[in-house]
Amino acid sequence: MDWQSLLYAPIYNVLGVPAVLTLDDTAGTTLDDLTVIDGTSGTEVGFKGADVLTIRPTATVKAPDLAAIDLADLRDATIAFNGKTWTIVDHMPIPAPTGEGQGEIRLILEAA
Repeated sequence: MDWQSLLYAPIYNVLGVPAVLTLDDTAGTTLDDLTVIDGTSGTEVGFKGADVLTIRPTATVKAPDLAAIDLADLRDATIAFNGKTWTIVDHMPIPAPTGEGQGEIRLILEAA
């Protein structure tokens, strides 16, 4: 089953907003053709190994859209959408039934 075209594409076409991601690297790597789902009003997030949930601003992006970068490079990167710039403080995979690479990445944000 093609989860990207059957599930994710329609959701991102309706709910997605354009975004620009700039990595915190010496090259100033920028991805300017991203579409994210804005969760900056707050999303329930649990952190690695923690059973405590918290409400944090987030953005969600399709994992294949970030396939060209090392996800470890997301920390301290900035992402701009809906007229505001955010710093990425962490990320977490949201796997599709076919695995992480075909799912989504939730970016955990703080105001830049």
